[in-house]
Amino acid sequence: MNLPVNNKRTLLVAIMITCLIPLFSQNNCEVLLQPLQGKYTGDCKKGQANGQGLAEGMDTYEGTFKKGLPHGTGTYTWANGDVYTGEFVKGMKDGKGKWTVVLPGGQTKEQTGFWSKDKYIGEHESPYKLLYKSPEVLSVRVQEHEGNTDENALYFEIQHKGRIQQNPDFTLNLTTGSLLSRTKDGTSTKVIISKFPFGFTLNYMGETIELLFYQETSWNIKLDFNK
Repeated sequence: MNLPVNNKRTLLVAIMITCLIPLFSQNNCEVLLQPLQGKYTGDCKKGQANGQGLAEGMDTYEGTFKKGLPHGTGTYTWANGDVYTGEFVKGMKDGKGKWTVVLPGGQTKEQTGFWSKDKYIGEHESPYKLLYKSPEVLSVRVQEHEGNTDENALYFEIQHKGRIQQNPDFTLNLTTGSLLSRTKDGTSTKVIISKFPFGFTLNYMGETIELLFYQETSWNIKLDFNK
């Protein structure tokens, strides 16, 4: 069937528009990390990179996106040649991964383990592990210390059913690592650590707690006993 000239032109324009729409939409698919902005190829949702894609800017990322940011698993390559392959959350290294750093002279160094909000936390996903507590230990609460960061220390606070004890007499037996000193720090007992991983068994009034710390930082340890 022969189409009139005007119909042929209309059909040709329609085909061209159909072919250009995906390209136009993809070029307008936003990647929110500035170093990745430039060219994007991949899935898009509501104007943002979402799903599987490749972003190429000053740096390069290939993997999964969510709302314009690397989110899920992928490979991020920096302009200097460093590469991280692993898990991301909201554009940050978060989860298990491997970071390959390019050294002067072209040699490389690899670091594997776990990250949290772009910070390397070590070869273990959890920064510490409670190995044992005896039945009369009501709770073991551990949180990162927000004070002086020039040294790594453990701050022990002993409680009896929620009541803080002023001068608790407990023993600390090391299972791994080493310590420098043990002093009183207000209502807490401060133990300065010189080597990680740091593990110990704490004995207090016939009760036992065993903890192992992997991450090099300072920690608050609050122990509540049924006393």
